[in-house]
Amino acid sequence: MRLNIDGVTPLPRMLLISEFLLQADFQVELDGAVFVAAGGRVSYEDGSVVVTCSTGEQYKHPIRDSYWICR
Repeated sequence: MRLNIDGVTPLPRMLLISEFLLQADFQVELDGAVFVAAGGRVSYEDGSVVVTCSTGEQYKHPIRDSYWICR
């Protein structure tokens, strides 16, 4: 599934995220899986993932690893 990790676009449904491609060649792995409710927004800021709920509350989740993918 393709997601917009831009902090602006709300997610269409509930998701459990453990890793994602931030760019076509940059992989991000979270320290633990993150539950994001429908309508939540996800952004990558200062080396962590920030989930903004539809109520406006924000939660930061640490990154275990991130790296460039050589293709």
